[in-house]
Amino acid sequence: MKPQDLQTLAKAALMPPAAPAPTAAQAMAAKVDRLGALSAALAAMKREADQIRAELEDAGLADIRGNLYRVNFAQCAGRTLTDWKTIAERLKPSAQLIRAHTTTGEPSTRMTVKAHNTH
Repeated sequence: MKPQDLQTLAKAALMPPAAPAPTAAQAMAAKVDRLGALSAALAAMKREADQIRAELEDAGLADIRGNLYRVNFAQCAGRTLTDWKTIAERLKPSAQLIRAHTTTGEPSTRMTVKAHNTH
């Protein structure tokens, strides 16, 4: 037996056994947990960003410069919305007229990510 073969054999004997490959369910569970962790991290970053924005806005300055970024604040007019549902109800349109001008969008999938109770 060659010395290299003995070294390879010794290494193999000393190495811990390889972990079995995860099942499809375990892989999906790991992805769910990763998605949950990312969602939580994004929520924490959003809270921090909102807090920083409020502090900067409270400073009352229109233009604030950092080393890498710059923030500008400007007053914008409020959005104008027309309550077409109320107007239509007041005009009492026929069911046929409503159907003729009603469209349905493409179906979509909604995903909700929630943490398990920890107690």
